[in-house]
Amino acid sequence: MAFNKAKALQEAEKYVSQGKIPQAVKQYKQIVNRDPSDLALLNTIGDLYVRERNMPEALDQFYRLAEAYVEEGFTVKAIAMYKKITKLAANNPECIQRLADLYTQQGLFNDARQQYMLLADQSMKANDLEGAARVFQKMLELDPENAAMQSRLADLYIRMGKKEQARDIFFRAAESLHQRAAFEAAEEAVGRILT
Repeated sequence: MAFNKAKALQEAEKYVSQGKIPQAVKQYKQIVNRDPSDLALLNTIGDLYVRERNMPEALDQFYRLAEAYVEEGFTVKAIAMYKKITKLAANNPECIQRLADLYTQQGLFNDARQQYMLLADQSMKANDLEGAARVFQKMLELDPENAAMQSRLADLYIRMGKKEQARDIFFRAAESLHQRAAFEAAEEAVGRILT
């Protein structure tokens, strides 16, 4: 018997209208198994799981869809899905990292910076100083002249006992600030080097 997608979709929609969410999910999953290219159904399935308060299954569907969008080159759609995921799983570091990377890829550096700051804050709260340092380094790759970020990373290195790295960052910050005629801030950075 041939697969009739239109009929299967009607049946799934009928289940939804009747409030029979588990049956609708099952039907939609069968459709996706038969037609994996219909990515929008992953979103529908995820939304139905949200209605049922089954967050792990909902997130699984949304992650699958987001990564499928990435693989297909639909970065903007992937960003939208990851934003949806972060609303449901706000403190998921992998999701935040992925969203930051996608923003960076799109050249949306302010948005990327916000996500990286969330990651850095999470790392600091978890006392993962190495993780926070990696995030700050990533942020400096986006904005190498950001003196405030350089200072935060240097302070973090001091806390970690990495005084040479801290000194090097303060030195680069002092040079950068001096070139921008921010002499008072440059002098402060030099003072931090001497300290």
